[in-house]
Amino acid sequence: MADNPGRSGPYPDRGWEVGLTWLYHGLRLSLACVFIYAGFIKLLDPRAFAHAIAQYDLIPEGLLPLVAVGLPALELLAGLGLIFEVRGSLTIIAILLLLFLVVLGYAVWHNLDIDCGCFTADELDAQRSVKIAFWRDLIMIGATLFIYWRQRSRAPQDLWIEKIKTLRKGATK
Repeated sequence: MADNPGRSGPYPDRGWEVGLTWLYHGLRLSLACVFIYAGFIKLLDPRAFAHAIAQYDLIPEGLLPLVAVGLPALELLAGLGLIFEVRGSLTIIAILLLLFLVVLGYAVWHNLDIDCGCFTADELDAQRSVKIAFWRDLIMIGATLFIYWRQRSRAPQDLWIEKIKTLRKGATK
């Protein structure tokens, strides 16, 4: 215990654990809301989204209607799954983000002057929109990696249960 000053017991300070748990839930819910919003907005006007993805010239014209409805529906469902911590939803979001990064990287590399198609049909000015979307998706990949790490390092639910027990003990004294 001598090399563990200021701590009671053999366990490290739980302050960081609680902070990481709050960060985990904040990032998880934020990422979920972004995907729910993006999917919902695109489902409201699938023709506009089909037009946006057609500009990349990566998908055959016959598949555009399917992708214009299927991709936003998948985004919406994955976002909802992430809110309710449905197994596999974070993996779907990670795969979608990697796909988006590849497509946006393609647009930046080829200097395409197009709407990124991320949220609405009229996003910012086109080329700048693609670059911003690329960096935004990189940040979301970072958030996804943190969420994966946090899920693997310790079950965040245990900390919430522990915090509630601590608060209950304080209320009963």
